[in-house]
Amino acid sequence: MGADKNRKRVGEILDRAMEGEPELLDARHVEEMPPKVLGALGEELAARYLESRGYEIVERNYRCCEGEADLVVYDPSSEEVVLVEVKARRGHEADCYPEEAVSRSKRRRYRRIAHQFIADHYPCPSIRFDVIAVSFDTVSVGEIRHLYGAFDWEAGQ
Repeated sequence: MGADKNRKRVGEILDRAMEGEPELLDARHVEEMPPKVLGALGEELAARYLESRGYEIVERNYRCCEGEADLVVYDPSSEEVVLVEVKARRGHEADCYPEEAVSRSKRRRYRRIAHQFIADHYPCPSIRFDVIAVSFDTVSVGEIRHLYGAFDWEAGQ
């Protein structure tokens, strides 16, 4: 199943859950989701979370020769383009917080992706790197954490 089909499937699940079928997000359903669908669910929840806070979705799954950014959004309050890495984990996978999976190599890759984004979208206002961590507990979506400015341009982070 391709990324677009996963996104469509996840959108339908979330819409139905919001319209009176919350059991679609219960532990049994989340446990049965393939990893790519779980990732798409995390990305959709992150996008809806950010939109509800006034961010504008610029692009989903921005791809370039350096890799992929899950979400590219615009933060009108800070006038920044934000490259967002989304990490989603099931409860039993919670041996670490989802955001801890954003490794040093992933941060380096995001910096290279940002350089390419700037080249593709010149002129571009300043860029920030955020992480959205989505944890699913035994009942439903357990927590969404937004790490604002999770890392910066410095290679040491």
